[in-house]
Amino acid sequence: MSPGGPNTLARRLDRSPLIRFRRRGIEVAELYFEDEPPEGLPRVDLLRIVNVLEPSSDGPWRRHDTLVVDLTTDEDELLRQMSKGTRYEIRRALDRDGLASEAFDPPTAETLADFAGYYDEFAGSKGLGPIFRPRLEAMADSGMLVLSRVSRDDGGPLAWHAYARSGGRALLLYSAALFRDYESGEDRNMAGRANRYLHWDDMLRFKDTGCASYDLGGIDVAQRDPATTRIAAFKKGFGGRLAPTYERSTARSVKGRAVQALLRLRGVEY
Repeated sequence: MSPGGPNTLARRLDRSPLIRFRRRGIEVAELYFEDEPPEGLPRVDLLRIVNVLEPSSDGPWRRHDTLVVDLTTDEDELLRQMSKGTRYEIRRALDRDGLASEAFDPPTAETLADFAGYYDEFAGSKGLGPIFRPRLEAMADSGMLVLSRVSRDDGGPLAWHAYARSGGRALLLYSAALFRDYESGEDRNMAGRANRYLHWDDMLRFKDTGCASYDLGGIDVAQRDPATTRIAAFKKGFGGRLAPTYERSTARSVKGRAVQALLRLRGVEY
């Protein structure tokens, strides 16, 4: 784990689970982990409630599946719950690869830009769209955003992670690793170990700062395609329990209702 200092996770108490940003001409608010918006919610066009494990109210919830690791257990138990292969990769990364990890809590604007640039390069290699930076910036302003990265002593970043953290939960939002940048299989394997090592180091950091759970950010249990099936297998290697997670969107203005209706005609949920 990286030493203390400005890049060590701070024991912050001012993490608001509510963020606001503007997208495609509408004002959006997102509430994380809680299913009831706070009193005095500012006027917005759409309210999204996301990543609620146990909703306390009925409603048109959309269900997804995720893996949640209990961080209240000790380190030996956390490792024991992992697959044999994942434990081996983490230990080899610790013992042989000369890796160093850092966490940024809160990230500076420069660090956020570094992460977003790396992620966009990764997304482009996967045929995905670029990251939506206003959401990240709003999350950073709220105190929720935590970034981490792992590097080799003699090179640049091997992987980046981005998390939403509030109320004792740490939720993986994005993970990026540019495996295709490495020509040799040995280097690509090392980059894979680095990504697993970063997950482990992040778990320990969050555990140390009072988080009770580490959410791996969703999992494809239906094996819809080879890519999501591989990602699911990777995440299952860290153990944890399979749990449902819920979200819903509510229009709060005429403009919001119009946008929501249009998106639903296209088969899209905002």
